[in-house]
Amino acid sequence: MPKKSCPYCGNNPVPHLINWYFESLNVLFTPIRQRLFYNALSEKIGKMAQNWDLGLKAVGLLQSVKIITSQSDIHACKVGRAEVLWEDALRRDINMQELLLFGRPFDTYLAEKNGRTILFSGLPRPKNYSKSALETMDDKIALKHKLKEINLPVPRGGVALTFLQAKKIFNEISKPVIVKPREGSRGRHSTTHVYTLEQLKKAFKVAKQLCLWVIVEEHLKGPVYRGTVINYKTVGVLRGDAPRVTGDGTHSILDLVTAKNAAPHERIADIKLDDRAKVFLSRQNLSFGSIPKNGEVVETSEKIGLSYGGSSSEDYDICHPDNLNMFEDAAKIMGDPIVGFDFIIEDIAKSYKEQKCGFIEANSLPFIDLHHHPLLGRPRNAAAAVWDLVFQKDIGSVCVEKLRF
Repeated sequence: MPKKSCPYCGNNPVPHLINWYFESLNVLFTPIRQRLFYNALSEKIGKMAQNWDLGLKAVGLLQSVKIITSQSDIHACKVGRAEVLWEDALRRDINMQELLLFGRPFDTYLAEKNGRTILFSGLPRPKNYSKSALETMDDKIALKHKLKEINLPVPRGGVALTFLQAKKIFNEISKPVIVKPREGSRGRHSTTHVYTLEQLKKAFKVAKQLCLWVIVEEHLKGPVYRGTVINYKTVGVLRGDAPRVTGDGTHSILDLVTAKNAAPHERIADIKLDDRAKVFLSRQNLSFGSIPKNGEVVETSEKIGLSYGGSSSEDYDICHPDNLNMFEDAAKIMGDPIVGFDFIIEDIAKSYKEQKCGFIEANSLPFIDLHHHPLLGRPRNAAAAVWDLVFQKDIGSVCVEKLRF
């Protein structure tokens, strides 16, 4: 982890140089790996390895020499995604354990049901699962190309290696634009509300810190939704909002934020008005002293979620059927049974066909716990759908909509 917190990484900092190296190499060598490791021969070898349980045997060997140990206390697990899986595993008599490497967790687990044991990292996948789709899922440009093949909406824009290329894209699309690394997650080093070439230059340098390639695309209006699809069925549609205040025509942004922070919600962090917020507001020609009009909504950060002072709402129940089908079509073209899509749309209750909107990212390890614990809306048990997929022959199908919390 970096010694000093990075404002562009937000609450989830990563070591810049290491991240840049691996993300850039991933973009460069993915086409080669696809040809070498995801052909008929390699797929056959992979299935043989799974059938022989080579991963479990390796873990058993490391356990015998105490390099790997395990713990069976759900309350000791600190990963929200794993915790909700564990909770549902207990309901289903699935024996789940967390593995520890030299006594430290590394997001890897064992799950056993009816004599069958599986080893997984992050989220379990079904037997004989091919990892081919994972190779390109986190590549935002590869995602856009695949979705455009089936006429699903994506924002206009492109990828740039140099600033001259970024400038060319910038001049060809509507403003404002968003600038971000080609690979990465959690909005790290993404800059929104970019209107000018000077702002573009700075945003380009920020994004370059995490990847050699930088995306410049139209900044769509609306909240960011996470549509999670499991076994090609949409199981949750979570709305994420940035920290914001609503003007009254009298008080400044500083006053409004101070008042909001003075009456905190136990799950929502205070809104920070730091140097990063100052820059963010300046791109909208605002400052801490600006007085918004009565009813005017002002966002104070490009980051979304409760940990930044924002909000969340599970909107599956109001999501238009076209939008549910849209997420499922996207998962099918990606070719993976577990995927989370980030999607911007102004009104999720209306069809995507009737408004400007678009996919911005896909996630190979979606945080399914977000659907279990929204601030607003009815929780969705995404973990149930995961176990249905993985142990479908052992457990049978459980309807997500009818599960109670």
